[in-house]
Amino acid sequence: MAKQDIKPIYSTTYKHKRTGRRHRWLWILFLIFLIASGVTGWHFWKLHQTKALQQYPIRGISVSQQDGFVDFQGVQKAGMKFAYLKSTSGTTYFDDNFTANYDRIQGADLKVGVYLVFSFDKSADAQAKYFIKKVGHKVGNLPIAIQVSYYGNYADNPPNSAKQGKKLRALTRELANYYASPCIVWTSSTISKKMITPYLSDSRQWLVVDSLTKLSKLKLNKQTEFVQYSNAADLKVSGQETSFATSVFTGKKQTWQEIN
Repeated sequence: MAKQDIKPIYSTTYKHKRTGRRHRWLWILFLIFLIASGVTGWHFWKLHQTKALQQYPIRGISVSQQDGFVDFQGVQKAGMKFAYLKSTSGTTYFDDNFTANYDRIQGADLKVGVYLVFSFDKSADAQAKYFIKKVGHKVGNLPIAIQVSYYGNYADNPPNSAKQGKKLRALTRELANYYASPCIVWTSSTISKKMITPYLSDSRQWLVVDSLTKLSKLKLNKQTEFVQYSNAADLKVSGQETSFATSVFTGKKQTWQEIN
C-alpha cells in the first residue's frame, strides 16, 4: 500500500485562525470607517444648519396642547426669541393648554403671539366671534396668525380657492378691526399662490418650508415676515432634547423691535 502524505492537523488550524483574525480586523476597520463617516457627516450637517440660520438670528417656536408642559424660560435660554400659542380652530375647538401657556409665558423674556386654525367649513364671522370669545385680549405682542392648511379630506380634494380666499380675507379684516392690528397668514407657498395672493395681496405672510436648505434658497417678498423651516426641530430645553415646530423672523432687527 502506498504511503499517504499526511499533513499535520495544526497546520490547517493555524491557517483558519489566521484567516478568521484577518476577517475580524477587516470588519473592525469597516465599522470604524462607518462611525467616522457618520460623525463627519453629522458635523458637516450641523455646520450647514448653523450657516443657514446665521442670516436669521431671531428664531421661535409654535406650541399647542400636543407639546404638553413647556418650560418657556428654558426655551428662552435655548436661544429662542418668540413663541406662538395655538388658541382656536374653527368654531368648536379651543386648545386645552392655551390659558395655562399664556399665563406662564409671561415669566419668560419672549415675544408672544397667538394663532388660530382656519376652517374651510365655517363662516368668517363665526370663526372670528369664537376666537374673540375664547381668547379675549390675550393676544400677546405679535400679529395674530391664521394658519391655513389642507386638513383631512381637503389634502386630496382642495376646496374652492376663490370662495375660501374671500372668506379668509373677511376673517383677517374682522380680527384686524377688532384688535386694531393686521393679522398674518401662516401657510404653504402652494396655498399662498392659490388662495392668499389673489385675495390678500398686501397681507403679512408666514410661509412654510420643510428644510433649512429650502429656507436658505427661498426668495422672500416684502410681505413674508416669518418662515417655518421645521415641523419638529430638536431644541435643548432644561438639558433635554425636545421637538418643536420652529420658525425664523425674516425681517430686520430694527423691525423686530418695532413689531407688535
